[in-house]
Amino acid sequence: MGTGHNATCCRKLRKINKNMPTYEYQCEACEEYFTKFLSIPNMNQPTEEACPNCGEIRVQKVMFTAPTIGDAVRLRIRRPDNGFKEVLQKIHERTPGSTLKNNSSYI
Repeated sequence: MGTGHNATCCRKLRKINKNMPTYEYQCEACEEYFTKFLSIPNMNQPTEEACPNCGEIRVQKVMFTAPTIGDAVRLRIRRPDNGFKEVLQKIHERTPGSTLKNNSSYI
């Protein structure tokens, strides 16, 4: 049940949505937040449509997030946890001639 056409469509949509800008909306009536993956020319379309939660046409765009490209650790958006630092330290200690300590700020 449901593994043919619908599953194929969902896989295609996920592939498309991965590269589309993500827009956040909020209904002024019920205060429900929801997300849409839309092309830039269509970003205001949900503000002219009914809220998916309550049906009111009082939706506003509240936030825009573009897809990120790159490694969050290298871009210094996110720091590695202590477990990662411990693994690097052990590798450095057990590898003769290791230059990890000179090349990493995580040790």
